[in-house]
Amino acid sequence: NVKTSNLTVSSEPGAEVSIFYLKGNEEPLTKKISSINPDDTTIEFENLTPGEYKVLVSLEGFESQDTTITVPSQKTVGIDMDLEPITYDLIIETNIKEGEIRYAPAEYLGKNPDGSLKTKESGGYCIVPIENGEAQISELKRGYYNIDVRPKEVEYQSVLTAINVPTEILENNDDNSQSYSIELEKKISTETFSSSWIKNDWNLPDGWTLQNRAMQNMNFQGVALPKSEQYRYYTNFELISDVVSLDGKSIGFAVRAFDVKNYYLIQISGKNSPEPFVASGFVVKDGVANPLFSIPIEHFSKTIEQEKNFRVIIKGEKNVFKIFIENSETADRHEVGNMIDRDENFKKGAVGIVGRSNSKFSVGSFTICANVCK
Repeated sequence: NVKTSNLTVSSEPGAEVSIFYLKGNEEPLTKKISSINPDDTTIEFENLTPGEYKVLVSLEGFESQDTTITVPSQKTVGIDMDLEPITYDLIIETNIKEGEIRYAPAEYLGKNPDGSLKTKESGGYCIVPIENGEAQISELKRGYYNIDVRPKEVEYQSVLTAINVPTEILENNDDNSQSYSIELEKKISTETFSSSWIKNDWNLPDGWTLQNRAMQNMNFQGVALPKSEQYRYYTNFELISDVVSLDGKSIGFAVRAFDVKNYYLIQISGKNSPEPFVASGFVVKDGVANPLFSIPIEHFSKTIEQEKNFRVIIKGEKNVFKIFIENSETADRHEVGNMIDRDENFKKGAVGIVGRSNSKFSVGSFTICANVCK
């Protein structure tokens, strides 16, 4: 029993709707669709004069839309006004020839001390290739995005940054497209690191000690890495280290370490280990170790027995890590086996020492060379 003429308009949450009576002098009527409840996207204009009306719907980040509709006498008529989002094209220019860019929508959290955007990823990512130094991202909606630049060339560092679309890309460009430059830093370790076991050389976990030209761990868990930046980016490398198991348990080495929670772990276990006489390898991501390989080494039992000095050699080339154990008394060196990571999780990083809980060991000489030690 509608006694007046009414008009309902459905559109996007938060959209502003204005109606104009085309045959009179009435002021336009404007209402806003609620942005709180995404299921309630309809508003109603009541007590309208029958006749023709222009309906205009607008929302920031969307193309405005208008249409004309006839409102009959003493009836309610409805109309759907779906808005199309405004999109932008972004060409990212880099100083690398090949690689990929992963981008994902993000939530704005403020700014970092250096003025860069602080964001939190809020959706799944998409991937575009970098070819000849450029990558094109098409049809970006308004909002914040995380941009993860991953080079194919291992000597360059990946870059994770955030942008605000369209603020960072338009600069009054009428065709909604713009170039954005990201410079990647070239970092690779080429110098030999030979530890003299002083505190300035290392970032040591709590409880680890340096004494008598050696490093000792007495039941304290953690990862020790060289402190200097120049020794944090080895690709192909050789590690030569003299070690002593003080309790006959395990001794571990971190290779290609991004940080203390992300690295390859190569572990030598002795007689008193929960898994005795095993050489094992793991991929450690966010502190969680996933096994890569395991091989029995009981034939090395005399060489690695408790409180006896022996030498560990690890050669890393691309995704293959060759492991050797050398008898310090006879200088006999034998290959243990190869750890291979077909996923190539870590292509470069630091080389350090890993201690698991309930394990006591001492490390004497510790040398890392780019490629091969001479």
